[in-house]
Amino acid sequence: MKKIISLSLLLATIGFADMQDAEILAEKKCGECHLMGVTSKEKLDKMKAPPYWAIARKTKEAFATNEERVKFIVDYTFNPKEEKMLFAKDAKIRFGLMPSQEGKVSKEEIELISTYILRMVED
Repeated sequence: MKKIISLSLLLATIGFADMQDAEILAEKKCGECHLMGVTSKEKLDKMKAPPYWAIARKTKEAFATNEERVKFIVDYTFNPKEEKMLFAKDAKIRFGLMPSQEGKVSKEEIELISTYILRMVED
């Protein structure tokens, strides 16, 4: 029984560390355009793209599983196209089409960031 509890605590700690890393990575790689972390008037005024929570919600509405959601976010990050957009046309008018992030972020980083933002928003 002690081994099971110890293993569970170890796994929980590893997951927490990964989430902290993902939060830092999300702020660094995505925070310049997308609203990440604590909201402030200054951040809202500078926002160049939909906030992370809106991306997570739209993705959760459009896809049934987290695997599909992460796959979509990765694909869109590297190959954004208007026909793939999940947001209304008003978002494209306000923010424009996201530029490809190829060469700026790795697939593994986007997978970690995607998993993080999807966990941060409740179903």
